[in-house]
Amino acid sequence: MNKKGFTMVELLAVIIILGILMSLAYMGVSQYLRRARNATYEDFEENIKTGATNYLLDHTGSIPDVGKSIVIDVSKLICEGYIEELQDPHSPTSGGTCNLNSYAIVTREADTSSNMMVEYDACLSCSNYKSDACSRDISSFPRLTKDVDCEVH
Repeated sequence: MNKKGFTMVELLAVIIILGILMSLAYMGVSQYLRRARNATYEDFEENIKTGATNYLLDHTGSIPDVGKSIVIDVSKLICEGYIEELQDPHSPTSGGTCNLNSYAIVTREADTSSNMMVEYDACLSCSNYKSDACSRDISSFPRLTKDVDCEVH
């Protein structure tokens, strides 16, 4: 009798090998995606700091006094064109953003002979990410918010 085909043991071995290869591929891709998301969050934080810097260059009257801090909402920076909307990389298809609860903290450390030392910190708050600066208590800082007629999502 001439039998053609694979035995059950051979098929099972192939399925097990394919399962192992698929799990290794999945781990590699998921690690790559996590690193890409984290890099995007770090870029967003830098964008917030740069936007706050540029905002204060154009609005020097808003620079805090020495030893004081202010908060600039990301929605204000978006409305006034200093940064673009921050699309949440964890939910790109649902249209989620990191705009509404994110902000920059600007602290004027000291003044030197011709310069002022200003520190910028960014609180980025997304669906599955929150930067360290978000844990700071900002309740006593003046806050610059978006104008009423500007809509940010």
